[in-house]
Amino acid sequence: MSLPIPTDAPFSDTQRMWLKGFFAGLGLSAPTGGATTAMEPAATGEPLAILWGSQTGTAEAFAKQLAKKAKALGLTPTIYDMAAVDAATLAAMGNVAILTSTYGDGEPPDNAAALYASVMAENNALLAGVKYSVFALGDSNYPAFCQCGRDFDSKLEALGATRVSPRVEGDCDYDTPFATWSETLLGVLASEAAA
Repeated sequence: MSLPIPTDAPFSDTQRMWLKGFFAGLGLSAPTGGATTAMEPAATGEPLAILWGSQTGTAEAFAKQLAKKAKALGLTPTIYDMAAVDAATLAAMGNVAILTSTYGDGEPPDNAAALYASVMAENNALLAGVKYSVFALGDSNYPAFCQCGRDFDSKLEALGATRVSPRVEGDCDYDTPFATWSETLLGVLASEAAA
């Protein structure tokens, strides 16, 4: 079944993309009547590793949202608890999205501690083939605001990984920063996959 979205309907490109994903999840299609959107589905099923580190589950929830958005764009997302990943595994992942909170005085959350230690201990270009972006969750009332995400971002770059979209930091209200970050990241990955 097809549910057309009129080209003159008052939807932004982002809203049209959301509707397309929503309808796809229902098993319906939503043709745009010839209109193009900012993010077209990737033709290749390009893989995306989504790594989350969280003390309370917030980053995990955002990782699941990112996976749904990525899948709607034709990417092939896989979600990883950071506890199951080390630097060598990370090096083989290709496209990587990191979503992490900061705990205590700038430490990684418990499930991210081993990966954090593994990555921070590296000192060569181990991650030269990795393309990545970081969404850091934090609370600016603490002096080490988003420190874990900042550390991952700078260390991955130092190890030769390529940042494909800027790190975005969420300060307690995470929805808007997450939407901005995820749209930017997925737009870049979908464009690269379609090229």
